[in-house]
Amino acid sequence: MGKTNKPRAGSMSFYPRVRAKSIIPKFNSFADPKKIGITGAKPLCFYVFKAGTTHVLAKNAKKGASSYGQENSISVSVLEAPDMKVIGARFYKENYPTKGKTAIFEFSNQDNLVKKRISGKKQKKVTPLEEALKRKEEADSLVLLATVNPDKTTVGQKKPVIVEVPLSGTYEEQISYLSEKLNKTIAVSEVFDVETVLDVKGVTIGHGTQGPVKRFGIKIQRPKAQKIQRHVGSINPWHPATVMYTTPRAGQYGFHNRTTFNKKLLMIDEDTSKINPKKGFINYGLVKNKYLLVAGSVPGPTKRILALRHTIREKPKTKLEVTDINYISK
Repeated sequence: MGKTNKPRAGSMSFYPRVRAKSIIPKFNSFADPKKIGITGAKPLCFYVFKAGTTHVLAKNAKKGASSYGQENSISVSVLEAPDMKVIGARFYKENYPTKGKTAIFEFSNQDNLVKKRISGKKQKKVTPLEEALKRKEEADSLVLLATVNPDKTTVGQKKPVIVEVPLSGTYEEQISYLSEKLNKTIAVSEVFDVETVLDVKGVTIGHGTQGPVKRFGIKIQRPKAQKIQRHVGSINPWHPATVMYTTPRAGQYGFHNRTTFNKKLLMIDEDTSKINPKKGFINYGLVKNKYLLVAGSVPGPTKRILALRHTIREKPKTKLEVTDINYISK
């Protein structure tokens, strides 16, 4: 008789399965600017909104593939990318090995919409750039404070989202970039080019508290085994007398931070008539701004804000190299 084997139910790749602290995703690491061909101070990430999914017909340019030169149907995600407005900066000082980086000070030019977004009764006074730069010797790096305005989209949110946008380059180059871009906008085409391979981070759909069957996919017990069926038959052995963290238990399911790697950017365009269905995307509406077409799926439901960066992993070997998109399904 052959040996029976069943892998454990539930992946251990994503632990702990807790709720995301914020619905706004944030990257903590980025690719080496020299390896991806970035010189000087440039934004390392960009924020977009997930509009929906569709498919395109494009040719395969990968030599040696069985479908070389033929049309392939490729599933793509549609991401709306309104311009981000730079409203200030946050200055950091390296403090290794105790705390990593510590925020020293920040300044921002707040309009009426931004003031509504910031909590607290007392609003900070607007600090000019010249006064903020008098303290630049206290820090050794900075990140931009930018707003992503959902009011320009069909998301339905009026208050702008305030995000951190890290920069490449030296400290002096970052300061000159801040002086140039303060109170101006950054377009997605300034950060990424077509054919770039991206990492996409977002918060998944939340399902609240769920049991171990839905959360980990364990087997439902037969009716006469115990009084209840949708639970773990044995949660621990006698020795050691402890419940291991690997035991499937009820808890939070969904609304987790997830990152998908090596997503190819196929298109950046402003002509929304190419992708907009007549009635708009389901649960989203019509795309009004610049948009991206990214091969494959990305985390989160529609209207979710997502963070994009240059991929930090090696590009995987694939038999599909998309080129010459000649049809976009609506």
